[in-house]
Amino acid sequence: MLVLTAEDIRLVEQAADESSMTYLQLMENAGSYCARIIRKTFDSTNRRNVLIVCGKGKNGGDGFVIARKLLENGYNVTVMMTAGLPKDEESSEMLARIRASGVTIVYFDAQNSRNDYFGNAQIIVDCVFGIGFKGVPDETSADVFERINSSSAAVVSVDVPSGLYSDSGETPGAHVKADITVAVTCLKPVHVLKPACTDCGQVVLAHIGIPEECFKKVASPLIAFKSDDIKNFFPKHRFDSHKGDYGTVLFIGGSYEMPGASFMATSAAVNSGAGIVKAAFPDAAYPALASKTVEQVLIPLPSNESGRISRKALPRIAKELKTCSAVVLGCGMGVDGDTEEIARFVIENSDVPIILDADGINAIKDNIDIIDRAKSPVILTPHPGEMARLAKRSVGEIQSNRGGVVKEFTSAHKSVLVLKGASTLVCETGGDSIYINTTGNPGLASGGSGDVLAGLIASFCAQGLSPFKASVAGVYIHGEAGDTVSEEYSLRGNTPSKLLAQIPLTLKKYE
Repeated sequence: MLVLTAEDIRLVEQAADESSMTYLQLMENAGSYCARIIRKTFDSTNRRNVLIVCGKGKNGGDGFVIARKLLENGYNVTVMMTAGLPKDEESSEMLARIRASGVTIVYFDAQNSRNDYFGNAQIIVDCVFGIGFKGVPDETSADVFERINSSSAAVVSVDVPSGLYSDSGETPGAHVKADITVAVTCLKPVHVLKPACTDCGQVVLAHIGIPEECFKKVASPLIAFKSDDIKNFFPKHRFDSHKGDYGTVLFIGGSYEMPGASFMATSAAVNSGAGIVKAAFPDAAYPALASKTVEQVLIPLPSNESGRISRKALPRIAKELKTCSAVVLGCGMGVDGDTEEIARFVIENSDVPIILDADGINAIKDNIDIIDRAKSPVILTPHPGEMARLAKRSVGEIQSNRGGVVKEFTSAHKSVLVLKGASTLVCETGGDSIYINTTGNPGLASGGSGDVLAGLIASFCAQGLSPFKASVAGVYIHGEAGDTVSEEYSLRGNTPSKLLAQIPLTLKKYE
């Protein structure tokens, strides 16, 4: 699913206007399609009293078209103007058309409560603000939103629930809470980013006939996937398959201080279908890991004085790299001279995809160009703090321009970048789009959750998915499993252990 920003949409519509479709035709198509969706939803019900609340911009113009179409199909329609007459030519033309059709038109003011337009409505169509809204709603708009939200009517928002930002998941102030949002042309970030997407209700896509070539004006659009899209990533299991068909994952990490990271990561790979899972860790952590692991193959390595993997382990690591299908480096590994040397060695010598997580990233933050010399694909999974260290920027700068950051990094360094956080982003060098994840919740913000994600991505790589698809599937399924855990327990009870137990159940729908 394509996800475009407000500026992207303007470029697409401009291209359409310059080719075969006028702005007036785009408005007619948008309003007509929205009216069809409303009819499809409510024709079989007894809801016929419709209040269409319109602002003075083009979103209001869409509302005028909806009013005309619903009136023609037997609905009782009232149009309420909240900010006076429209400012643009197309909306003014559509207003003239509904005046001629006999639609009832009223103007909102504080006294409208006497007429109880909101109370009498069975369907309210929200066309106050569109994709261009910024800032804070004025007092009148906030009053309108309160009346819409307080009514018993079904609320349908056109393109964006008024008061929300098209390009953001924020809920900054007063805004409409929709039951249905009709996304015109394509999805916008607000439709997929939390928490704002929860106030969009059911999102229905309205294709309004813009030619495909018009979308070529947009560089690096966002994309979002549904579970059916992810399911198509995975090949079917053959009845005559064996463990070698599902790959071998090598995990290099853990330490005396953080043995649990290796356990979480390797367990995620085991629970998601990898054929063989090997845990290479410092022997100082052996008592902690050996008592918990069953399915994993244990490879204790020489420890240094800090209880981390010693550089003396390089010969054994070199041997294991020749027999694996994917390698994870960094979970709980710690950073010192030994682990930095190990990180350099793995990146320069691995012939299979490398997933750099946590201390694997920290170990190369001052030598990031090393990934450009890797013989195999490199996947990095930083959280915003780690990304800030990689990019030599503040966390605030990273978070304020997440899409720009991942595109800039993958343009400069050959890699797949998984920027974790609310609505995790995935981008690969040379890719046309940035994937924006739609699953997950704040309950996943706990120590160990990232180790589980690294294990999932590595497992999917080992099973034959491309590094980009493995990363997308990993973050989607990780978030989906986390959503189920939070629903069954709580956000605070969403522990990595419960997440690990949920993964096999979540994966059932992908087989």
